[in-house]
Amino acid sequence: MSDSKNMVYLLGDSITQGLGSKKVNFTGELSRLLGESYKVVNLAHTGTMVDFALQLLEDDKVRFAREGDVCVVLYGNVDAQIRPSRTGRVFPRIPKRFQGGGMLMPRPFYSHTLVKRMGQHADNLCRKALSGVIKIVDGTEQWMPLESFSPQYEELLDRLLGLGFKVVPCSCVYIDEELFSGTPEQYELYNQRIYSLASERSLDFIDFYGLFRSQVEASGWDSCYNKDHFHPNGEGYRLMAERIAAQIKRTDH
Repeated sequence: MSDSKNMVYLLGDSITQGLGSKKVNFTGELSRLLGESYKVVNLAHTGTMVDFALQLLEDDKVRFAREGDVCVVLYGNVDAQIRPSRTGRVFPRIPKRFQGGGMLMPRPFYSHTLVKRMGQHADNLCRKALSGVIKIVDGTEQWMPLESFSPQYEELLDRLLGLGFKVVPCSCVYIDEELFSGTPEQYELYNQRIYSLASERSLDFIDFYGLFRSQVEASGWDSCYNKDHFHPNGEGYRLMAERIAAQIKRTDH
């Protein structure tokens, strides 16, 4: 019965929620690996940062845990990313369709239909050009600097532990310096901070940055990422599910 199952809440951004209408992610594979004794609930939402998880707690979306309940925390990817500035002269003047969240980032995938694919490649070139102009004219921004991220992440861990959860903190994923200039360095800084906060609380930390970097160096970006070299593909999500499932099972002993 579902009442007897251990809950596994997933907290994160588009890396965890998944992309497109089908929202392909690692939830199904994680559920399969954990088996019938667990119920996985994906509370991630694209474009969100650690403050979103704190609001979920305020809204009672994540409640007091029973023994064995788990929260997997995957924040930092949106918080730390270096983006074209939205507050300068150029951004308000670009076409509205490119002002939405993520619309200046590289496209994650392309259609199998030739005509659609050609249009999408043209769209991607526009994204790259507009992003480059903004960076040259107005510079870059970071949605949540480390000095703001750290206390909120710390509060999130402490509140989840206070609710009785087994908490699994995860690093940012690996990301392509050529497509996201300056972001890998920031991800490493945020990962160091997440690791420190986890260690202070005797929590085991999952290093997805190192996992994906090793995979990319061995087999290339297409082996685990979509075309934006940021969002994992099906194989990348399989790797994430395996690592999370293994960690959750270790906490049972």
